Amino acid sequence: MKRLNLPWLMVCIFSFGSQEGGLEGWSTVDDRVMGGVSLSRVVAADACMRWEGMMSLESNGGFVSVRSPWELGQIRQAKKVTMRVRGSKGTFALRLATSGAYYEPIHQMGFEVDEVEWKTLTWSLEAFETTVMGRPTGSRFDAGNAKDVGRIGLMKNDGRPGAFWLEVDFIRFE
Repeated sequence: MKRLNLPWLMVCIFSFGSQEGGLEGWSTVDDRVMGGVSLSRVVAADACMRWEGMMSLESNGGFVSVRSPWELGQIRQAKKVTMRVRGSKGTFALRLATSGAYYEPIHQMGFEVDEVEWKTLTWSLEAFETTVMGRPTGSRFDAGNAKDVGRIGLMKNDGRPGAFWLEVDFIRFE
């Protein structure tokens, strides 16, 4: 992963791929932490991040995730995010964490992907829904608090078991 912080442009870019240093520090966290049997992995592939695995609903499971290392302030002045993705059918979520504790609020934006065509998606950070342990709170993220985001992540917990994959070319915060 190559991350560029350009404070004079107020941009933070996560650009993935084997030619750019790979996925240093990115890791998966799946429902196995709670007794589930889902399993995923993240690899560098053809200038993108490829996250793949098997999501299962067995043993009260049902989620897979991948996330960046913790670093406060990495998107400190951002107001929007753009990402380029493609993957297996299903719903995924881009997540912003302001705490390292799993029971604290997470801010997320769900999205659908296409197995063939790359999609470029852009959202205002204020459109991100706040959830606690997967349950919506009814509130949205305040972009004025972008400085408090310490981790960026992706999650799949759409209730559709089976094999999945997602490729991410870049995630850009501006």
